[in-house]
Amino acid sequence: MKTISEEYVIQLEQLHDQKASFGDAKGLKPIAKWIDEYKPTSVFDYGCGKGGVVQAVKENYPDIKAIGWDPGHPSFKERQQGPFDMLISTDVLEHIEPVFLDNVLKDIHETFSKIAFLIIATSPAKKFLPDGRNAHLIVETPGWWKDKLEKNMPGIKFLHSEFVEKTRTDKKGNVQPNNKYIVVLEK
Repeated sequence: MKTISEEYVIQLEQLHDQKASFGDAKGLKPIAKWIDEYKPTSVFDYGCGKGGVVQAVKENYPDIKAIGWDPGHPSFKERQQGPFDMLISTDVLEHIEPVFLDNVLKDIHETFSKIAFLIIATSPAKKFLPDGRNAHLIVETPGWWKDKLEKNMPGIKFLHSEFVEKTRTDKKGNVQPNNKYIVVLEK
């Protein structure tokens, strides 16, 4: 099942080269509650960027096998097969090529066996791809995302669903939305 085009892999590689913080460890804090509660023995970071969350899981939970995958980063291009107890995907799904979104959601569903923690941006990105497109290829509402998740992940249960409205200021001083849809799914 194809989840990304070769052309887009090149765009992501170039974007990762420009932005040092993709995949940093700050993403562990909201996930820790779910790790502590569900006690997974394996965690898979789907779209891990530079692998900061993977490294933070390894350091804070040494008994958990933490694996990352990101087709846009050379250190994480090799994909290990699951299923894994827990899947993490933070600020990834909005970057997926729309034509492959259903495949990606089905792939995510097949990759975890217990719980999935997703953070999905619902507003445009600050960054642009090298070809000029906004880095968030999909900008949709939480309701739209919920429908997509249900359609492509049969039998899932929503343990947590939250819409967080935030703003950020760009380099020119303009205030922009930085909204997130946070979802925790259980099989």
